[in-house]
Amino acid sequence: MSKKPYGAIALAVILALFSISSSVDKTGKISVNGLSFAYVDEGSGPPIVLVHGSVSDYREWSKQMAPFAKHYRVIAYSRRYHWPNLAPGKDADASVERQADDLAAIIRAMGIAPAHIVGHSIGGAVALNLALRHPELVRTLALAEPAVSGVLGEAPENEAVSKESQAVRAEMKEAFASGDAERIVRTYAANVALGEFEKAPPEVRQMLIANVPAFQLDFTSRRPPFTCDDARRVAVPVLILSGDRSPMGLQHIAEAAARCIKGARFVTIPQATHWMQHDQPQAFNDALLAFLAGHGR
Repeated sequence: MSKKPYGAIALAVILALFSISSSVDKTGKISVNGLSFAYVDEGSGPPIVLVHGSVSDYREWSKQMAPFAKHYRVIAYSRRYHWPNLAPGKDADASVERQADDLAAIIRAMGIAPAHIVGHSIGGAVALNLALRHPELVRTLALAEPAVSGVLGEAPENEAVSKESQAVRAEMKEAFASGDAERIVRTYAANVALGEFEKAPPEVRQMLIANVPAFQLDFTSRRPPFTCDDARRVAVPVLILSGDRSPMGLQHIAEAAARCIKGARFVTIPQATHWMQHDQPQAFNDALLAFLAGHGR
């Protein structure tokens, strides 16, 4: 496979935006914490903020915007350094705490507190940190396999999960060292959503590749452990979703987080990978809408 610089696909990504975002009512930018954040905004009613995961941006939620907007005001934003925001520079800070503060500032600037927060993967970690650092801004949390491995603790039964994680990190380190954006995405996809990259339409592949620089920063940034004790401090209604085709480690983390959070509801999405909102959108949307219907409409 030939090496592809990050900038080589810029034109294709821009063209892809039109096909991905054609269903949204409003796109815009909001400036907080010294940075500009792109977002889409659709519908009316109680606010929902969608926080995307790794190798992605606000377009990750293209299959959720219209269904959710029938009942809610739905806002999906691109986290710091993700497309089409400013790319990371030499002194970029992508810590989870900083990103939780970004989300808090966006919610305040839009005047939508308290909001339902939906977070995927590292976006779930951002959402959980928001709930601890700024609880007054959060109405409910819905978390799709949140990236909070610290909830597992040091129990011997978690050794297999630790070994799986170490193997993935070793593969990703080699992929990042190659500088090949497509190889990086393919390596990650093979570990969290086997076969999904190959089935994805061109615009989704382009979205993933466009976010490789931010993904590398997410993947390598300092991430203090979010423990079960931290999870016990979450005081809002919580839904945690997991895919039954996801890696064992991600499923175990989701299950552990649900056990740690008092009253949390846990739902497994059949035939879903870590990219569950993309590969099983109907089941994902149904589970999330059913949860939200009981909390705030």
